Amino acid sequence: MQPKQPRPTGVTILGVLAILGGLGSLAVGAVLMLASIVIGALVSATEINNQLAASGYPGLAGLGVGLIALFLLLFGIVFLVLGILYLVTGIGFFGGKSWAWTLGILVSVIGLVLSIVQIAIGSYGSVLGLVIDVLIIYYLTRPHVKSFFGRGPAVAPMTQPSGQM
Repeated sequence: MQPKQPRPTGVTILGVLAILGGLGSLAVGAVLMLASIVIGALVSATEINNQLAASGYPGLAGLGVGLIALFLLLFGIVFLVLGILYLVTGIGFFGGKSWAWTLGILVSVIGLVLSIVQIAIGSYGSVLGLVIDVLIIYYLTRPHVKSFFGRGPAVAPMTQPSGQM
């Protein structure tokens, strides 16, 4: 068995960012779920509908409080699942686990698709997310990165020829 290759710096950076993104997604999911509970249980439906209509969102007011609470709950669950996926991916990146490479590609492809959908409906700020996901997929498919995760042949470390700086 050959010794484990040193972790590439980019993988370390991606691991830290994945963990931070996972913690952020978990927080957003928890807030959305809490908002769903508050809206669904503690505030009167008439009060919320009047406030939504007064704020310039009569279409939302027409949906009803129960439906809004349900959407918030569903979005909260989605963010919790994504947060867990990001956390697991980040932890796996630090260990160089083969499954973490697969999960990293999968999460980036999901992000890529979501960015394309958001751009298609007019959210042009999602172009940055699209570019980042493409760069992550590109980086994870580099030979030395795949080799670190055990997904490709071992790559010899780059050395400079003697006598040259």
